[in-house]
This record gives sequence, structure tokens and C-alpha cells, in this order.
Amino acid sequence: MRSWSLRTRLTVWYSGILLAVLAAFAAVILWQQGRIGLRRLDRELTELASTLANVLQDELTEMPNPPAAAVEVQRTMALSNRAMAILDSRGTALTAAWNGLRTPEGLAPLPAEARIWTDRDGASAWRVHLQPVTFGNRRFGLLVAAPLADVYRERREAQEAMLIGIPIALLFAVVGGLWLASVGLRPITHMAQRAAELAPTGLADLGQSDRRDELGQFARAFNGLLDRLRQALRTQRQFMADASHELRTPVSVIQSAAEVTLARARRDEADYRDALAIVRDEAQRLGRLVEDMLVLARADAGGYPLRRVSVYLDELLTECQRSVALLASEHGVSVIVSAPHDVAFHGDEDLLRRMIANLLRNAVQHSAPGSAVRVDLSSNGPGLAIRVRDHGPGIAPQDRARIFDRFVQLDAARRSGGSGLGLSIARWIAEVHGGTLNLEDSGEQGSTFCVLLPESDAAAIAEPRNDARPYKRA
Repeated sequence: MRSWSLRTRLTVWYSGILLAVLAAFAAVILWQQGRIGLRRLDRELTELASTLANVLQDELTEMPNPPAAAVEVQRTMALSNRAMAILDSRGTALTAAWNGLRTPEGLAPLPAEARIWTDRDGASAWRVHLQPVTFGNRRFGLLVAAPLADVYRERREAQEAMLIGIPIALLFAVVGGLWLASVGLRPITHMAQRAAELAPTGLADLGQSDRRDELGQFARAFNGLLDRLRQALRTQRQFMADASHELRTPVSVIQSAAEVTLARARRDEADYRDALAIVRDEAQRLGRLVEDMLVLARADAGGYPLRRVSVYLDELLTECQRSVALLASEHGVSVIVSAPHDVAFHGDEDLLRRMIANLLRNAVQHSAPGSAVRVDLSSNGPGLAIRVRDHGPGIAPQDRARIFDRFVQLDAARRSGGSGLGLSIARWIAEVHGGTLNLEDSGEQGSTFCVLLPESDAAAIAEPRNDARPYKRA
């Protein structure tokens, strides 16, 4: 079974709700119309009873005989479509003109106050009003009644009008609902057609963004999503292009070394060792590059789970200091760590070690021979701050905004064999721990990178130790 369109469903829901509202409205109108008819008839009977009482009082003044006075009143007040009776104190009729009304029951004794009720006899129904009156020492009951046929007739006429008017109103509502739904959904249809025609790399949007209603809000939100998708696609393509460029260099070096080595039929051991050393270095670089790309890919996909444990950052800094000792020795640079004792932090130990190692390798590669890279761990308000300062040439102002982008390498980094992913990975690690990584300062005396980590439930800063010492491998 084919599902209904949104326009049809909206019309059906709208028409159903309208039908329920009209039905409830009709029921209330009919109920209220019946009450109004009864109240109108009750007022008429009350006025008729008052007139009857005045006439009876006048007749009793002229003739003291109550039965004769009652008969005279009946002759005076004779009405063809109304029932009328004058009762004595015992509830016995002195005179009566029932005009189709059966003799009501329960008239004796007379009530102390006026009574109004509906008397039904088969298909006929009457509204009865009994009014007790007292003239001198005589007590009478004045009964007047009117048939309810007119009230019921008005109700039937109103019901017939509802039965005719509601379907007509519902028909107009359905037609108008379809038209309004078509007009209201037309911008969405246009946006859907435009979205189907958009090219993956196109710069067009869905339009309708200048509207001030909900459709305009939807269009602006969707256009923003398209912009983000285009940006992500451009970033992905740039990433693939840069990755291909970076992967091509070590592969080309390995291929060239193998071809040169195999160009002769015989070579001595030293030539083979030199070629294998080149292959080893480039393979290591290629492995680091692939590993960094895998980390970033998993980070982008949200598939890198954090394994938080309690670690001591001061010990982690010392371990990273030892891990870059060989690289520092090759560059003639010393690494100095200054940190308090037992600085605990709750985070992923492997990622934190990778972040610090990346910052240290970056600082060592940019530092001049004979200089020192300083690493300081200190408190920063409620959190922690790790500052890594090198003694390199500094970063040009035009490059400071893009050094954290992927595959961005300055000349010094390219000469040292970097891949341009270290700072990107370090910033991501800081951010997944709720912190930040920024270039705090850069000039002719070097650059300072600062990692700000939030307060940890296990953080504890002790007094800084005074034996800050360089670790330099000879």
C-alpha cells in the first residue's frame, strides 16, 4: 500500500481535528439551544401565572365565592394552546382547561413555593408551572402549562442546519487545507529539487534563506550543513593530496636506493649497508607518517577511545625527556625539565605521552645547536600548564595561524624529516582531555607552546623541586 503524501496527511489530520471541533461545537449549540428554549418558556409561564393571580384577585374582590370566581377567571383567560387550572388549598381543581394535558399527579398538598417541571405522556411533553398564592385567609394553586413541541421543533431545525452546514464546512475545509498544504510545502519541494540538482563540489545552496519563518530557519540550517560538508570534503581532499605527497617522498627514496644498489651486479658490503640504512630510515619515517594518519583518521571518526588512568605528569615528562634524548643529542640540544613532585592527572597515559613527545621533538628540531629546550609544569588557576620553549628562529606571523593544520611544514621541519602532523595530533590530544594547545609566544629567541589541562580529580601539586636538571645523552 502506497503511503500518503505529507500534504494528504496534513489535510486528513486538519480535517479530522476540524470535524471533531465542529461536532463538539454543534453538540454544545444544541444543548444550549434547548436550555434557552426551556428558560424562555419558563419565563412565559411565570408571567402567565402572575397574570392569572391578578385576575383571580380581582374576581375574588367582586365575588367572594371561590369556585364562581375561578370559573370567571377561566372564561377571561381562555387560551387554546395553554393548559390552566385553579386549585384550592387541598389541591382539588376549582376549574381547569387542560387542552390536551393529562391531569398532573402529586398536586396535593400544595407546595410552599413555586414548582416547574416537565410532564411527559407518551410522545407529548408539557412544561408545567405551579404557583401557590394566598389572598386573605384563602390559599390557591395556580397551574399553567405549555407544550414543548415548539422547543423540540426548534431543536430539530437547529440539528438539521448542523447536519447540512457541517459537511459543507468540512468540504470547504478539505479543499482549503489541500491548497494551504500545497502552498506551505511548495518551498520544501523546491528545496528538495534544488538539493537533488546540487553538485558535490558546487557552491550553490537551497535558497529560501531570506525567509523569516520556520522554512527560512530550516533553509539556513540546511545551507549551513551544506557549507560544513563542502568544507569537510575540501579538507578531506586536501588531506589526501598532502598525504599522497608525503608518502611519495619516502617511497621514492626507498625505490631510488634499491635501484641504485641493484644497478651493478656486484657491490661491497659497505654499499649494501648504506642502502639498507637509507631504506630503514625512510621506512621508519613512512611508518610514523602512516601511524599519525591513522590516529587522525580515528580521531575524526570519533573511534579513538580514551583509557583514563591516574598518571603523574612529572614522571611522564621525564620519560619523554629520555625518549627524545637521542634526537636531542643528534641536534646538539639539551632538554631541561622543571616540574613539581607527584603531579597527578586523570587521563590517557599513551596519548599524553604522545602529545608531550611531539612537542619535544618539534622543539628539538627547531632549536639551534648548543641551545636548550625547557619544559615547565606548573599550576594555572584550577588547572595545569605545560610549557615547552625552544631556542629556534621563531615562527613568522603569517605562519602562526596555520602551524596546527595538518601537513603544514616550515622549512626547518622539512629539513628534519617531519611530517607536519605532530602539532595537529598534540592539539587534538589536549582537546580530548578538555584542554587547549596554543602558541603562547614566538620571536627571535624561540617559541613557547602552552598546554592547558583542566583540573583533575586526582591532581595534586607539590612544591617545585629545585634539582631541575638537563638530560643529555653524550
